[in-house]
Amino acid sequence: MARDDGDRMRWANAEKFFSRSWTHGFYFWKLRQIMLARTVSQLLAAGKPAQRRRVVDLGCGPGTNLFEIQDACGDIAGVAWFGLDLNAREAASGASRSRYRADARGMQPVHFMAGDIFKLPFADNSLDIIVSSEVVEHLPDPRPALREMARVLRPGGYVMVTTPNPRNLPELVGYALDRISGGRFKRFYWKGEDAVSAPKLSAAVGFGHVSVHPYRVWQGWLAEAGIPVVRKVRGPMLFGSPFFDRQRWLCGLLIALDPMLDRMPGKFLTTTNLGMLCRKEGA
Repeated sequence: MARDDGDRMRWANAEKFFSRSWTHGFYFWKLRQIMLARTVSQLLAAGKPAQRRRVVDLGCGPGTNLFEIQDACGDIAGVAWFGLDLNAREAASGASRSRYRADARGMQPVHFMAGDIFKLPFADNSLDIIVSSEVVEHLPDPRPALREMARVLRPGGYVMVTTPNPRNLPELVGYALDRISGGRFKRFYWKGEDAVSAPKLSAAVGFGHVSVHPYRVWQGWLAEAGIPVVRKVRGPMLFGSPFFDRQRWLCGLLIALDPMLDRMPGKFLTTTNLGMLCRKEGA
C-alpha cells in the first residue's frame, strides 16, 4: 500500500541524526531565536507603532524560521508577514500551517508565495525588513539577488542575512587535524551520522554550498548592492556533530559558555555562521 508523500517526508526527517542532536538543536535555537527573532523584534519595536510594516523571509521553506520570528514579535501590531520560496510545495506547506496558526492561536496570517529570489514579486521600495537565512550560499552568483533585495527594500529598511562562516576557527582547526591525520579525524568526528542526514551530493539532492565566502567578500558585495552592513550578529559555535553529542559534558560546557563568547574580543572567529544586518541607504 502506497504511503502519502507527506508522511514519508516526516518519517524521513524523524530518522535523521540531526533531529536528535543536542548541538544541532542548539544551533537552530540560537539561529532562530537570537540571530533572527531578536534582531527583527528589535527593529520592529524601534519603528513607529502606527506605521504598517512589511516583513518577508526569502527562501523561507515551510516557514520554520518565519513562524518563530513572528512568535517573538507577537505583541507588535501593524506587521504584514510574507514568505517566499522557489519550491512551491514548501511554500504551500507553510501556507497550510499558517492557516492552522490563525485558526487555533489567533496569529496573524503569513502570506506564502512561490517565487524567484532573482526576480522578486514586490514593487520597488515596498518592504521594511527582509530576512534571508542560510540561502545566499546556495546561489552560484549571489550579487544579482542582493541587488534585487535592495530594489524592493524601502530607503532606511533592513536586511538580515545569515550564511556559513568559512573563517570559523574551530572548523579551521578541525581541517588542519584532518590533514595531519590523513583523513582519520573527519571519520572519527562524524562517526554516527547516518546516510539520511548526509546523502551524497548529486543533482537529486539539490543545491550545495557553492558560495561560501569570508565576511570581507560579503561586506563588499552588500555595500555595492546599496545595503551595507551596519551590524554583525554572532551565531552559535557548534553546528551539530556525533562527536560532540557523544561527549555530552563537553557539549553542555560549550553551550553554557556560548553567551560569554558573544562578548569576547574576536568573537566572530568562534561562530559557525555569519549574521549581517544591512540597511538600505537613504532617508
